[in-house]
Amino acid sequence: MRLGRYRFAPPWWGWVIVCVGVAALSSLGVWQIDRGESKQAMLAQRQAAGKSPARDFASASPASQAAPPEYGVRYTLRGRLDAQHQVLFDNQVRNERIGYHVWTPLILADGRRVMIDRGWIPLGPGGRAKPPEPDAPAGVLTMTGMWRDLPEPGMRLGGDSACRQQGWPRVLNYPNIKQLRCQYDGPVVDGLLLLDEADPRGFARDWQAQFDQMPPIRHFGYALQWFAMAFAVVVIFVVLNVRRIR
Repeated sequence: MRLGRYRFAPPWWGWVIVCVGVAALSSLGVWQIDRGESKQAMLAQRQAAGKSPARDFASASPASQAAPPEYGVRYTLRGRLDAQHQVLFDNQVRNERIGYHVWTPLILADGRRVMIDRGWIPLGPGGRAKPPEPDAPAGVLTMTGMWRDLPEPGMRLGGDSACRQQGWPRVLNYPNIKQLRCQYDGPVVDGLLLLDEADPRGFARDWQAQFDQMPPIRHFGYALQWFAMAFAVVVIFVVLNVRRIR
């Protein structure tokens, strides 16, 4: 391409690298914006939910209803914890220590499973080679917490390999609802209940600290950085491939 006294003729592989890089950086920027907006909404709903009593989950979200539970709303659930089939949500950091968030399915009377985030536990003495086996109380229980979507990574790599894992508890890294449902025979509700911090049947929890450590404005700042990096890649690509015609 000729532009006056200059010629712009990058190689084909340069276009491929730039397009992939810009797409990846831009997707990370969009992801940070989505996280910031979601956190803003959750903070607002958390404040509103704290001023009203928790809703009964079975009544607010019956099995016959296709719509998911409302994000940021507090619910009360009644059922049995399935301690034999828990998920360890991997790569979770607390006080600069790596560990897991324990997701324990609670089986409702209608057979649905609701994943309960009971909090953080550290790596066991055996490290990743031997994941811990967190305990869970037996019997019919009533548990209360706030509803949220399943956490999403910045970029999701690979396919449905999580479905082919063996043994319990399952160590999963940002499973989507399809990967989560394939771990169980019965239906699994799309989402996650953050167990109330005052409930003694969980582990280390400080949900508010997660918002304080990473407020919405920081997500928007990170998004701006990713978009700036994508723009810089384009500028560098153009500068390196423009030649003056002599």
